[in-house]
Amino acid sequence: RMPGVRLHPNYHGFKLDDPQFARLLRLATERRLIVQLALLMEDERMMHPLLRVEAVDTAPLVDLLKQTPGLRLVLLNALGKLRGKPLSDLLAAGEVYVEVSMLEGVGGVGNLLAQVPANRVLFGSHAPLFYLESALLKLKESPLTQDQLRSVRNGNARRLAGW
Repeated sequence: RMPGVRLHPNYHGFKLDDPQFARLLRLATERRLIVQLALLMEDERMMHPLLRVEAVDTAPLVDLLKQTPGLRLVLLNALGKLRGKPLSDLLAAGEVYVEVSMLEGVGGVGNLLAQVPANRVLFGSHAPLFYLESALLKLKESPLTQDQLRSVRNGNARRLAGW
């Protein structure tokens, strides 16, 4: 069991620059809770054009992370859109983790580990919306060392949860 809160800003109806969101982050940090932030629930290519739900704008997060030392933040369903400098800036701003459920491409996990610290990557499947086997195959088809596999499969999550 991971003690924390999971937020879906684009479904809960708030933006990340909302002062109440900053307050929630402070309160979660004081209580040593992990905050999971879902950036989207479904690939926009699968959404009906009249029912599109935009991905969460992560621009305010870097400043919020700097203002909230000790925050443990997991970005869910982030790697379909969040890449390059915006991702690097978030990872550098605080204790931020990403999971691999929406990571696409051959050798995706290996490519990700070449760009981001291996200790910030978590296994994620987005089950039951995605097949668990798809996430497992991402680990098999990437050229990963045993240490990298162990970290992504469970080591990083154990450390994050304080186990």
